[in-house]
Amino acid sequence: MKYTQKKFEAYDFLKIRDFLKQSLKSNPDLKNWFIDRWNFCRYWGQIMHNTFEKWPETVGIWEDEHQEIVAVVHPEGEDNIGEAYFQLADRDFSNEFLNELIDYAEKKLALHGERESTLDIIVNEDGEQLKELLKKRGYTLQDGKETTSCMDVPHDVKLDLPSGFRISDANEVGDFEKGFAHGKAFGYYKGDYPDNDVAERCYISLRNAPDYIPEFDVVILDSNNEVASFTTLWYDELNKIGILEPVGTIPKYRKMGLGKAVIYEAIKRVKDKDAERIFVGSDQPFYLSMGFSLAYSKEIWQKKNITA
Repeated sequence: MKYTQKKFEAYDFLKIRDFLKQSLKSNPDLKNWFIDRWNFCRYWGQIMHNTFEKWPETVGIWEDEHQEIVAVVHPEGEDNIGEAYFQLADRDFSNEFLNELIDYAEKKLALHGERESTLDIIVNEDGEQLKELLKKRGYTLQDGKETTSCMDVPHDVKLDLPSGFRISDANEVGDFEKGFAHGKAFGYYKGDYPDNDVAERCYISLRNAPDYIPEFDVVILDSNNEVASFTTLWYDELNKIGILEPVGTIPKYRKMGLGKAVIYEAIKRVKDKDAERIFVGSDQPFYLSMGFSLAYSKEIWQKKNITA
């Protein structure tokens, strides 16, 4: 079957979002992105890395004769990183077609430095057909992996919140406060005031994401009403799953159970929407101690000296 490539248009963001949801419904073994990452990379990450305007030019879409999406090749949107993600429909693709996707990634997404060019393609661990093609083209398996963990929604969600803290969400807490907490939690703000306004702008942008729900943007406030811990949960109603992205606690409040408390509060809220499972893009011991278990991993295959 012949598939046609098209460039990304503004309306394709939601079309691809729906494709990701439908592909998960039809075959979870495809392991395409969840809606959290699709929303977060566009409306938060690309603001952080100043790639929002140019990212659409890097997205390749392939459709069948009915204008149904069968494949998407794209980067996450971080600057100066040669990477490619493949979102694939539940179809038997020929080697010729998969090589066409790889050709696109090498042409559009490789990072060309002064001394060498590189491209990382992220592949399912069980994606043998694609991995064999990459091997033949000179790609080698790297040490790192992308991991996804999962747990069933608990029947009884109990919060254990230390004295002096309270639960809130984005209906009350502003984007400056959330951005500052994110910067402290992830180490790019060190002082008592943000070095810039980029994190605040990220959270302002995030409110425009199609699947963003303020009530699921949960925070824990300390006695001074400053954000101590936070998470945003994204709900895919078609598949009845919630996905956590991001999760963080500022350094001075770690080891107090706040991270678990904010996650449990988010789960409690999405449980009322009939969610059945919760996912997170990590396999850190912190999540495993809460009852998450590794669902799957993705491998990173790299090629150097790609011709521009």
